[in-house]
Amino acid sequence: MSKRTGWISAGVIASLVAGGAVYAATSNSDSHGTVIRVVDGDTVDLEVAGEQTRVRLLNIDTPETVEPDKAVECMGPEATDYLTTLLHPGDKVDLEYDIEREDHYGRVLAGVFKDDLFVNGAIAAAGLGVAVKYEPNVKFYDDVLAAEQEAAATGEGLFDPAVECTIPAQLEGANTALSEVSSLPGDSIEDAESLMGEAAAAVGVGLAVKSTLNKAKSATHPVTHALMSGRYASDITRLATRIDDTKQLEAFHKEQRAELVEKEKKRKEAEEKKKAEAAAQRAAEQQAAAKAAQTTQQKNYSAPKSYSKPQTQTQPKQSAPKMNSYSNYTGPRCYAPGGKTWKPC
Repeated sequence: MSKRTGWISAGVIASLVAGGAVYAATSNSDSHGTVIRVVDGDTVDLEVAGEQTRVRLLNIDTPETVEPDKAVECMGPEATDYLTTLLHPGDKVDLEYDIEREDHYGRVLAGVFKDDLFVNGAIAAAGLGVAVKYEPNVKFYDDVLAAEQEAAATGEGLFDPAVECTIPAQLEGANTALSEVSSLPGDSIEDAESLMGEAAAAVGVGLAVKSTLNKAKSATHPVTHALMSGRYASDITRLATRIDDTKQLEAFHKEQRAELVEKEKKRKEAEEKKKAEAAAQRAAEQQAAAKAAQTTQQKNYSAPKSYSKPQTQTQPKQSAPKMNSYSNYTGPRCYAPGGKTWKPC
């Protein structure tokens, strides 16, 4: 027998084995039965005292699978399959009754024992049912509850967070999504938008889980409702609080995004104003430079002079060399430079 489908604590086994021996020793003909077939996770048809009898296992409730007006609950088919591994057609079982022998459906209420195995408790130990009281029948409640608590502690069946439909799996998924939303502000508009979207998505996951669980009513989802109102009541309350907290984070990131958008708008406006001022300054400087250049050009401008024929420069006439007046001189001569005139030496 596997841990998942057949485990039960040593303490529970010890008490059930001792009880089973007592039950088996009972001589009443309706204290024994033969398995005909398994109906669902907590109901079996037996042949008891020569008659076919539908027996509802006492103080254990498994998820619904066969009721026409009830939805198939999480782990319901698994509970039925598990019971079929415990009780096969033709198996001999012992029955133990409590104060009331039948429920309002006419089913016989009993604890079922196969050899040394307390079947009611084995189902709870596999995490495939929860302990319930059917007043005044509470004879097996404590034993079934102990087995359920063992299953919850080890995460079996209905308490396995790895099984998508279970309450712990749904709570874990929602809480993980909600806890991953950052409370720190984003560094940019894009960051703020991303954080706002993450918060909105996480809130959506949380609300979806909350809505799904709230739809589980005792009349339609008895096991789920029992777990919600009992073992997981505080967890569901914390989920609601976490959803509200994440809604506030969504509002925070939305407000921060709006502030960043306004800040960016003002920055662009200031930038455009600065560019416009710079362009105006450049235009003014260019205009001033052009005006200064025009003024300078006007100052340096002079009207062209009237044309006059250039005068031809005449060379001064050279006077003819004077003739020497020493025509009768026959002595030595001293010539002036050029050798054209002389005088007596």
